[in-house]
Amino acid sequence: MNTRDLEYFNKLVELKNFSQVAKFFAVTQPTITFSLKRLEDYFSIQLINRDQSHGQLSVTEAGNQLFERSKIITGQLELARTELARVRQHKLKLGMPPIIGSYYFPKIASELVKQNLMDVVDTKEGGSDDLFYQMRSGDLDIALLGSTGPKIAEDMDITQIMSVPFTIVVDKQHPLAQLPEVAFADLKKYSFASLAEGFVIVQAFDWFVKNAQMQPEVLYRTSDVAMLKKMIKERVGIGFLTEIAVTPEDDLVTIPLTDKNQPEFIISVFNRKNQVLENDLLKLKNVLVQTK
Repeated sequence: MNTRDLEYFNKLVELKNFSQVAKFFAVTQPTITFSLKRLEDYFSIQLINRDQSHGQLSVTEAGNQLFERSKIITGQLELARTELARVRQHKLKLGMPPIIGSYYFPKIASELVKQNLMDVVDTKEGGSDDLFYQMRSGDLDIALLGSTGPKIAEDMDITQIMSVPFTIVVDKQHPLAQLPEVAFADLKKYSFASLAEGFVIVQAFDWFVKNAQMQPEVLYRTSDVAMLKKMIKERVGIGFLTEIAVTPEDDLVTIPLTDKNQPEFIISVFNRKNQVLENDLLKLKNVLVQTK
């Protein structure tokens, strides 16, 4: 069976029009017609009902069953194409949110050099949510991602490596800077500077907001962690980050939160379960898992 026939069939089920499918794939309409006939002959059952008088078509029960299976098959084929393309290029795509990247990459850099991996690893930054979906689509080979609790995904092999608390971040001259700890509910009168949607920290922030039954004002949002810390330094708003996001060079103060049963920032290594871990990818995973 020609796998291209399944791609034509999937689009035919979606568009329900032979000429539109032919136009989409830049082929002739008879190509789509013969493709459908090959599938129906192969499975010995009618997949599409054609109403010649009204120029309409509908999908049979068998056609709908094949469509559900075919989407999985073609999706896996596309994933294989993406993975094999990187094998040909001898490149490994590593996803890391900026907070995790700034903390981890300096720690693993020397080991990557020792393992002759530095030249083959391409890093990509983004929010953990966005990078997770890129893992699923095959755009990434492996990722270090954050979550507010143990992540469960049937299609992923997930290895948790550490967890760190969330914290309030302020400038050293801020009135809050002298506090040894603080309850989130006591921050009602303060405005915040925050990361943009797509970052796990935003999910944790929403937990604290809901738990404290308050709605603080967020004056500034950004996807750039370095810019966010500059805004905190300039007192645009107080910050909400993880402990590992703040270094001594930032010249900022972190204040522990006292809220009970609060979530933590959990860092885990992700790779796809059905993914073959070739030699370099296996070495990279070992480096990520063993580095704390």
